[in-house]
Amino acid sequence: MNLYIDIDGVLLTKQGQPSPHLKEFLIEATTKHNPFWLTTHCKGDLLHVTSHLKRILPQDLWEYIEKIKPTNWDVLKTDGINFDQDFRWFDDAPMESEKKLLQEKGVLDKLILIDLKNNPDSLKDVLLKI
Repeated sequence: MNLYIDIDGVLLTKQGQPSPHLKEFLIEATTKHNPFWLTTHCKGDLLHVTSHLKRILPQDLWEYIEKIKPTNWDVLKTDGINFDQDFRWFDDAPMESEKKLLQEKGVLDKLILIDLKNNPDSLKDVLLKI
């Protein structure tokens, strides 16, 4: 299954710290699924996203972030999703227009909202959904 992964508010807290259960999530995402970056840090080029994360994340996580592929999108992150394949999209704040598009395509349930503020264990909880 394709996994589309946001960074800020998902892999990193709003304070820029690694999210709780990040390692377990990355291991699952990169060993059992086909992961892609779907974040403002990556629009077709991995250099920015990997250098950004390597400044923050411990070195033992680098091998996992290097396995995640880029997406290319313009205004809406949904432009980076391949709707012809099963997927899950992990994001903390999708735009209303993105959610509307998912609803129109009948795949709104593929969006997994991450709320680290109210549920710091969000990444651990979603492991059961993928």
